[in-house]
Amino acid sequence: MQQTSSMRGTTTPVSRFDPAPPPASAADDPLAAQLRRATPSQLALLPIRAFFGVTFLYAGIDKLLDPAFLDPAAPGSIGDQLQVFARVSPLAPLVRLVEPWSPAVGLVVALAEIAIGLGALTGLAFRAAALGGAALSLLFFLTASWTTHPYYYGPDLPYAIGWIALAIGGTGGLLVPRAVGRLGATTRASAPPGALREGTSSAMSEPAASPSRRLLLQAAVLGGLSLIVASVALPVRFARPASSAEGDGAGLSNDGPSAGETTSPGASSTGAIPGRSPAGSPGATAAPFRPTGLAVASIASVDRKGAVSIRIPADAPSPLPAGDPGVIVRLADGRYVCFDAVCTHEGCRVAWDARDSVLLCPCHGAAFDAADHGAVLAGPTNTPLPELPIVVDKVAGTISLRA
Repeated sequence: MQQTSSMRGTTTPVSRFDPAPPPASAADDPLAAQLRRATPSQLALLPIRAFFGVTFLYAGIDKLLDPAFLDPAAPGSIGDQLQVFARVSPLAPLVRLVEPWSPAVGLVVALAEIAIGLGALTGLAFRAAALGGAALSLLFFLTASWTTHPYYYGPDLPYAIGWIALAIGGTGGLLVPRAVGRLGATTRASAPPGALREGTSSAMSEPAASPSRRLLLQAAVLGGLSLIVASVALPVRFARPASSAEGDGAGLSNDGPSAGETTSPGASSTGAIPGRSPAGSPGATAAPFRPTGLAVASIASVDRKGAVSIRIPADAPSPLPAGDPGVIVRLADGRYVCFDAVCTHEGCRVAWDARDSVLLCPCHGAAFDAADHGAVLAGPTNTPLPELPIVVDKVAGTISLRA
């Protein structure tokens, strides 16, 4: 639908979705005056706009500040997440296609979140930013939240619907700086009386800015601001000490085997992959076994922290879940157990909760018993964590995955 505005007997089409600047008098009004004049429908979208804008801006900056997110070798990185999504998402072929470029994918997602958040908060290219937020949220729904059942437990679909509502409603002229509203707008020069009636094109010194030109300019400014924010965040990320990425509060660390660690025959074998291992309980002494070099942690680090996070080597042989994050736990009786750390509910990464001595999923509260082969202690899943076979070599001080 279109409405028209007249100028000395002529009409100029103005699209309903044209981000036309508000009148100068309205733009100069203080916020209190704008809010007093606003209708309930205009005010209703302000809380969503503020929350979504701040949340997406924070999410993008947080990804850039996280030392592990863009590091392909770090547990919990975007590469780890893509490997999980490739197994469960309906977009699995697309996910596998972009997996080799996971750091670039993570960087694009972070920059997009920053741009969307800034657009929502400032009004720059507002509807385009809102549609971008809806698209990104739908992408998250089809990957990160796809295995969440029932669907209303997942946060990404509600975000998508909220962004669509903002794209339809727009800013309503509220909380948009005058400079943003005027960006890309041009004015008509004064014309002699009767010039327009005579139909002389020379009376017009410059046509009014089109919606597409205004959108293009606002999008360019929004992109520039996003790059500025990212350029400030990235140096901070590289300046942070590596130890800040460790999950000490949850009893997890990114410790791997120290340089020169080796394994030796006669180690104790613990853990089992359900349905694949020989009979026997974890902790039983196995026949002499020569590991194949899959050392993943040191006994000292596990003893010191109670649990450490690992990453299963990408070249680990089947049936080991190559590339998955894992966690090794020292139980109260002195045994060591290892689990695939991908939650069996929706694929979030579980962490060791030292206070309650359980493996806990931070997304929806699923809890697993490390002392009982990863059995489920609390929903929403009924599937235990896969337990992985390990070799504990007390002579070499290493813990290795057994192929």
